[in-house]
Amino acid sequence: MSDLVSNEQEKPKRKMGRPSKKTPELVEEICARLAKGEPMSRIAKDAHMPELTNVYRWLRVDEEFRQLYETARADGAHTYASEIAEIIDEEPLPVFDDQGNKRYDSGSIAHKRLRMDGRKWLAAKYLPKVYGDRQILAGDAESPIEVKSNTEIFDALLQNLELVQQTRGK
Repeated sequence: MSDLVSNEQEKPKRKMGRPSKKTPELVEEICARLAKGEPMSRIAKDAHMPELTNVYRWLRVDEEFRQLYETARADGAHTYASEIAEIIDEEPLPVFDDQGNKRYDSGSIAHKRLRMDGRKWLAAKYLPKVYGDRQILAGDAESPIEVKSNTEIFDALLQNLELVQQTRGK
């Protein structure tokens, strides 16, 4: 009986559930695609990619993956900013009137604006310190609230008030 117990204790326990798809190659591909600005929701639709819920779980439990993912997202923000410059340089769809004058299609211009605004928003969300609107919020770790008191002004006002009261009393 003791041999049976010792043999059972030596066997490694099997993990329950399906094996993880996460491999270094898969992580590298995910991060490369994120850095190019591709959304994770589109990446996850590929047959060989994990589902979004699995990626989110990996982000919660794997610090190394989370750091790689965040770096790739930051690179994606730079990609969006670069794409905005390309969109600006694209000529809108030309339209010619009856006299042959060149005009630009307002729908084409609106589409360009929409593409740029979406990329600006994403870049600001992925990398707010670089592409976000500058907002200083006091009271957090990076910008603590500092209260400095300068009583010299108040002291001078009090002295002035005392002088005024003394001169009125005479």
